Amino acid sequence: MPEERKLMMTSTSEQCPWCGSVVSRAKFEEVQTKIRGQEQAKLAEAEKQLRAQLQAQHAVEVAKQRQVAEANARAEANKQIATANAERDLLQREVKAAQAREAAALQSARQEADSAVKLKLKELEPQRQKDLADLRDSLEKDRDRSLGKLQADFNRDREKLQEKIQEMERQIQKKTSQDLGDGAELDLYEILRESFPDDRITRVQKGQPGADIHHEVMYKGQCCGKILIDSKNRHGWQNAFVTKLRQDQTEASAEHAILASNVFPAGKKEMCIESDVIVVNPARAKHVISLLRRTMITVHVRGLSMTERATKMARLYRLISSEAYRQRFDELGKLTNDVLDLDVQEKKSHDNVWRKRGALATRMSNALREIETDVAAVVEGEEQKELPVAS
Repeated sequence: MPEERKLMMTSTSEQCPWCGSVVSRAKFEEVQTKIRGQEQAKLAEAEKQLRAQLQAQHAVEVAKQRQVAEANARAEANKQIATANAERDLLQREVKAAQAREAAALQSARQEADSAVKLKLKELEPQRQKDLADLRDSLEKDRDRSLGKLQADFNRDREKLQEKIQEMERQIQKKTSQDLGDGAELDLYEILRESFPDDRITRVQKGQPGADIHHEVMYKGQCCGKILIDSKNRHGWQNAFVTKLRQDQTEASAEHAILASNVFPAGKKEMCIESDVIVVNPARAKHVISLLRRTMITVHVRGLSMTERATKMARLYRLISSEAYRQRFDELGKLTNDVLDLDVQEKKSHDNVWRKRGALATRMSNALREIETDVAAVVEGEEQKELPVAS
């Protein structure tokens, strides 16, 4: 009986897998289902952890591979950079070597050009010396011929001048002092009109009161003042000349009065000042008038007062009447005559010299052009060429 009951209970119950006690079949299945669910949950959790571990390992492996790839790429880049730097250094060395070769070639070309120039100059030196000797001989011959011709011309001119002087002396003996004065006045009048075309220069007709010439200084259409000029060509000095001209100056309200005279007070010559009248040699009258004219224009432009003008005129008169100015004035006259004489002589003697100098200058220019051509051929030519040897 107990065996049958036990067999029956076994068929309707199961042993609990957790505690080992006997449970019903339904309970057993419930427990077994729960255990199965827990096992599945554990399995899913284990699978999830395993997948996470695999992903982490994969990420680590990928990171390692990336680091390796980056390291390899960096090493390759450094290798390429090193190769490029080496190539750059090589190119720089080649460029420096090329520059050194170019500098050496240029220096060599310069030395060859200098040698060629020196050689050419040395070859041309005898010809140059010969040309200079020929030129010297030619100039000496021209000088001798010119001097001989000048001496002959001078002798002829001197004879003609002596004849003219004698003729003029005969005419002077026939002329009156009034006639001589008229001629000097006319010459000075024409000289002033030619020298100062913008000024108003008029002559006083004979028989009319006043000085011979009235010279109004003009600047940009405005009158800067007046200069009275009287001309005297007499044999003796008279104080009346100055007295009359001074009175004419006052009546005409002129700033300056000039007496162009060939005679002077005792002990004076060329230029002096008498009673505020400038007495000057007719040949120097233009210079004095030009000096006064510039002063008058300056005073006019600056708009000086009457007192300032009088002060400056007094200082100017003291200057031109001083001994130092007189010496300079005498020297000016001498130099003027010397220059005129020199111009005449120079014109005659230089005509032939200028012609021959031009021919020699042309020859020298041609020789220099040939030298420059040879030098250019040495420096700029692609191939070395022999320099032409002068015949």
